[in-house]
Amino acid sequence: MALIFGIGTGLFVLALLWSLAILLCAVLSRADNLRGAAFGFSFLVTIITIVLLVIPREGSVPEPEGNKITDQTFIPRVLMLTLFGLFAFLSLVFMFSLHWTEPIHAKPIKSKRL
Repeated sequence: MALIFGIGTGLFVLALLWSLAILLCAVLSRADNLRGAAFGFSFLVTIITIVLLVIPREGSVPEPEGNKITDQTFIPRVLMLTLFGLFAFLSLVFMFSLHWTEPIHAKPIKSKRL
C-alpha cells in the first residue's frame, strides 16, 4: 500500500473530488440554468465518498516490515516541488498585477489628413 505521510491514496482522491465539487458549486452558483448541475455533482461526489468509505480496496492485514523500500530524497523533492509551486503562483500573481492590469492609453493623432 502506498502511503504519503501515513495517508493512503484514497484520501487524496476524496480531497481532490471534494475540492472540485466546492469549486464547481462556487462557479456554477451564479448561472441560473446550471444550479442543478452543481447540486447533481455534489450528490455524485457524496455517493462516491460513501462507496469509497464503505468498500475499501485492501484488507486490514498489514504488510511485512522486512521488505520496506525507503526513499532518501523524499523530503528534498517535496521541498523543491513546494518551492517551485510557490514561485509559479507568485509569478502568476505578479504577471497579473504588473503586466495584465497595466492601462493602455490612446495617443492623439498628430496629422490632420483626411
